[in-house]
Amino acid sequence: MGWEELGSYELESFQVFFPASLEIQEELLKAGFKVPYDKEKGFATPIPVVTAFKTGRKLRKDKLLKGKKIKENGNFVEISPERALLKPLINEKGFLKLGFEVEQYHLEDLGFVRVPPRIWSTWASFSLSINIFEEISEKLKEFANGRPKGMYFASKSNGKEIEVYSYKGRKAKNLGIPVFGYNLSLESFELVKEYLNEKAEQNRVNKEVLPYLKLGLKKRKETKAGLKVGIVWREGKAERITLKLSTTYPKIKIVGLYGELEGKSRGELSKEKEHFVIVHSNDFYWALLNIKNAFGF
Repeated sequence: MGWEELGSYELESFQVFFPASLEIQEELLKAGFKVPYDKEKGFATPIPVVTAFKTGRKLRKDKLLKGKKIKENGNFVEISPERALLKPLINEKGFLKLGFEVEQYHLEDLGFVRVPPRIWSTWASFSLSINIFEEISEKLKEFANGRPKGMYFASKSNGKEIEVYSYKGRKAKNLGIPVFGYNLSLESFELVKEYLNEKAEQNRVNKEVLPYLKLGLKKRKETKAGLKVGIVWREGKAERITLKLSTTYPKIKIVGLYGELEGKSRGELSKEKEHFVIVHSNDFYWALLNIKNAFGF
C-alpha cells in the first residue's frame, strides 16, 4: 500500500502524555523502575511527557526532566524554540496518515494532577497555525466525497480561549473522528534513552534490559480511538488548528507499586519508532469544514 506525501507543516506544539499509559508504567515496573515514586527512598521516576513548542516554553525547573538549549532563571527554565513537523500522506484507499517528525523537544514531568492521566480520554495533542487551513483543505478536497452522516461539533472554553472540534457519531463526543491506526513511541527519543540510563542507576536496574523494553504504543483491534479535529478561537479570531488523540476502551488494570491501578488502555506495547495517526481523508476534510462553518472565518 503506497503513500503519497501531501506536504510538510511545522507544528505549533507537539505533546504526548506517556504518563497516561498503564501499559508503559507496567513495562517499566517489570524492569525494576520504581514508577512513578519510591516512597521508601524518596525519589521519583516519572514517565516523561514529550513536548515541543515552536515558540519555546517557560517551565518550573522541577518540571523539566531533560532538555537542550535551556536558560535558567531562578526557579524557572526558559526553553528555546523547538521544532516538530506534520507530514500528511494519503493512499489509494483514501486513508490519511498523519506522520510526525520531532527534531527538537524536551521532556517534562507531568507532576500531580487532580484527575489521574490514566483515566483521561485525550493523551496526545498537536497544533498547527490557522494560516495553513486553506492549503490543507484544498489538498484534501481533491480526495473528498460527500459529507459523512453524523458529523457534529462541540466546544469548550477556559475563559480565554474557545476550542471547537468535530466528532462523528452521536456517541463519539469524547473521541472525535474514527482512528484506524496509530503508533506513538518513547523509543525514538535520545533524551528518553539518556533519562532512563540515569534512572536505571538510581533504581539499581540492570542497564542491559533497556534495549529490550517496549516503550511504544500502537492501536489494538479492539481499541476505541478517535481524533478531535478542532480550531481554537482567541479574542474573536481563529488562532490554531488542534488535533487530539483519544482512547476510551478497553479498560485495563495493573499492579502498581502501592496497589492496583485501573485506567483506559492506550493500545499495545510496540518497538516501532515511527509516530503517526491514521484516519480517513474524507472524515478529516469534512471535520475541518464542519468547524469552519460553525463560526466562519
